[in-house]
Amino acid sequence: MKRFLAGLLALPLSALAQSGPPPEPAIESNPVGTIVFIALFVGFCVVFGWMVWRNKGKGNKENEKPQP
Repeated sequence: MKRFLAGLLALPLSALAQSGPPPEPAIESNPVGTIVFIALFVGFCVVFGWMVWRNKGKGNKENEKPQP
């Protein structure tokens, strides 16, 4: 176990030492794609919240009466 932990700590350090030249700057993303992603993400969050709110009282066992 000690060898595993030592290796786990040494792995990122050796990766940093062998990284080479700094990477190129990131390419700018298309603003239309970013807007579509944000719209879909917010839409899914809103729909999820609406579904949770709509089904809020359906699963309560305390309020249900036993069926004869």
